[in-house]
Amino acid sequence: MSSINCVLRTFLLVFFVGLLLACVLVGHAATAVTPDAEAILKRADLFRNGWPSYVLKVKITNFESDKADEEKLYEVSQKGTEKTYVEFMSPREKGEHLLMLGDDMWIYLPDTSRPIRITPLERLSGDASNGDVARTNYAADYTPVYLRTEKVGAEECYVLDLTAKRKGATYQRISFWVRVQDARPVKAEFYLTSGKHIKSATFDDFMTVGSRTQLRRMTLYDEIRHNSHSVLEYSGIAPRELPDKLFYQGRTDRF
Repeated sequence: MSSINCVLRTFLLVFFVGLLLACVLVGHAATAVTPDAEAILKRADLFRNGWPSYVLKVKITNFESDKADEEKLYEVSQKGTEKTYVEFMSPREKGEHLLMLGDDMWIYLPDTSRPIRITPLERLSGDASNGDVARTNYAADYTPVYLRTEKVGAEECYVLDLTAKRKGATYQRISFWVRVQDARPVKAEFYLTSGKHIKSATFDDFMTVGSRTQLRRMTLYDEIRHNSHSVLEYSGIAPRELPDKLFYQGRTDRF
């Protein structure tokens, strides 16, 4: 009888040790395969912010009921994640400028003596807000969480949930789809503090600039007025050393 008990105890001991080891291995495997959301978001940002200091041109074409309504041109100068200067290039907006410093943003108008404080969410042109052009570094503004992997068309994508971590963020929350193979942006959905889905974006085309791949075209869709969308086209992207005085709020020679 004692021999049977000994065998039984040995069997139970081996069984429970094996079960415990299996649980540890499964937990370790689950942890090991969970993608690093912050690393993915930083890689995705490189497709729109290829250098620490650079300039580019943005053409925004606005559509109503699939018909082109108006076209606006801008030149964007960005230094790091905290400084952006946008010059309005369209004839009717000549002399207007936008300046972003950290969480603060102003617009300069030719007929006013002082800059006017604005918010990133305010409309710049069509369905494009100020932040859609001036605040493009999501890793600086949002805390990412990995949700799942799913297909968008033929592309296998990571789905990230981005929550604003600073007051200067354009949106309160973003659902962001990026390609598994290289973190290239595919699409996004933008939400207000109330949880309302106000806008969506598709990242439509990319180009090679030197050794980097950069965004060439994206489309913004109004989720409130469904007959409206804006196409943003990027060109002339080039790294450039930008002087700090370009981003000095008190400059009087902007016009």
